[in-house]
Amino acid sequence: MDRRIVAILLALTVVGGVLRFSAADDPSAYQSRDERAYAMIARGLAANGHYGNPGMSDPVHWPPGAPLMFALAHELRPALRGDGVWDVPSAYPVQALVGTLTIPATFLLAFLMAGPLAGLVAAAGVALYPPLISASGDLLSEPLGALLVTSALAATVWSMRTRSSLLPGALAGLLLGATVLTRADLALVPAIALVAIAVVAWRAAAERPLAAAARAVAPMLVALLVVVTPWTVFASDQAGHFVPLSSGGGSNLWVGTYLPGDGSMFGAKRALADEVRARDPELAGKKWFQLRQADVIATIAARRPGLSTDAALRAEGMQNLRDYALGDPISFAGMAARKIWRLWGGYTLGTYRNPRTWISALHLALVAFGALGLLAGLVLTRRAPLWLLAGVLAYVTAVNALLVSEARHNLTVMPVVVAAGAAGAALAVSRLRARRELAPSEPRTPRFSASPDAQASPTAPR
Repeated sequence: MDRRIVAILLALTVVGGVLRFSAADDPSAYQSRDERAYAMIARGLAANGHYGNPGMSDPVHWPPGAPLMFALAHELRPALRGDGVWDVPSAYPVQALVGTLTIPATFLLAFLMAGPLAGLVAAAGVALYPPLISASGDLLSEPLGALLVTSALAATVWSMRTRSSLLPGALAGLLLGATVLTRADLALVPAIALVAIAVVAWRAAAERPLAAAARAVAPMLVALLVVVTPWTVFASDQAGHFVPLSSGGGSNLWVGTYLPGDGSMFGAKRALADEVRARDPELAGKKWFQLRQADVIATIAARRPGLSTDAALRAEGMQNLRDYALGDPISFAGMAARKIWRLWGGYTLGTYRNPRTWISALHLALVAFGALGLLAGLVLTRRAPLWLLAGVLAYVTAVNALLVSEARHNLTVMPVVVAAGAAGAALAVSRLRARRELAPSEPRTPRFSASPDAQASPTAPR
């Protein structure tokens, strides 16, 4: 790699790191429900090795990736915030470090697909994207999730590019396992990666394509299971029923499919205020916006007293699908469209923060750049890594269209969005230039391949 490329990448990483450590020095004073839960779990792990806290009824609702990282930070440098607030002050510099490492990881993902210029464009977008900077001041899982999913996809692309899938495939499996143990909403990303690897191997095989596909996915699958299985066994034992990654799926399903609440907890509080207050007389004087999320969840679970809370919410969520998705499909589709806009149409503000017009404009520009660049690359080149990223982003969009959707959910995959746009645009421009330079009689390169240098490689996957 050219030394100038390395120098620019180093400069972007330093600038992005300085901004992130500055944000970590001034963390948010407000602690959300998720932040308090992460702090309780992390401090419990550091103090006695137990996952959770005596005051927590369902600690496996939160996957272990971020709590383990926060617990390690607390173990290395114990510190308390004071005033009885649950927090892990030593975790914020670690958040900044994780966010800084995401910059070269994003470069690597785009570089493996389309070369160094695409990598630098992607790295610059991530280094200077304000929500990823300010996330270093929050005790949430998005920064770690962003680093892991970006690195996992880079390892998957590496596996597509090499003839030997053992090392890159195993690395991709380990990183994908760590990804879903940090962000349970990305649960099917490993399946998308496995399918992409299998398709590339199958198309490249001269004979016995199914065997070639099986050999290609085996290292990734084994590594994935090695990482995920211990947690699944532990979480299922704690919950008393099968929990693959998180026990929070029931509440997300119910809230996301509840049409009178427009698929949000905020709307559900307003729609169900009378039922919640009728169930608990102590809430009689509360306004609908003063009701707690726990009060709404308990009210819904009480409709099915013979089931656990998560099972009751899953059953109510399936009832919502029958009542609204099948009973009123047009309105349900409109709600899904609004939820997709909630996902991509704005940036994550954090709690009690005011939006900034210029950040909103930058966010929309990056999303548009990612979508248009990816689309151009797919149309003109049909490269397998672009299909991989398109599948991941389509999956994230579909999950948020069905379950709970909010702008915070886009933060984890914004590096993937920027890398997809940069790589797709670079590949599209390269293809257009090549078409102009090719004589009409000269053969063109295959339109489906795994690597940007497939033109020069007769053995590249097709």
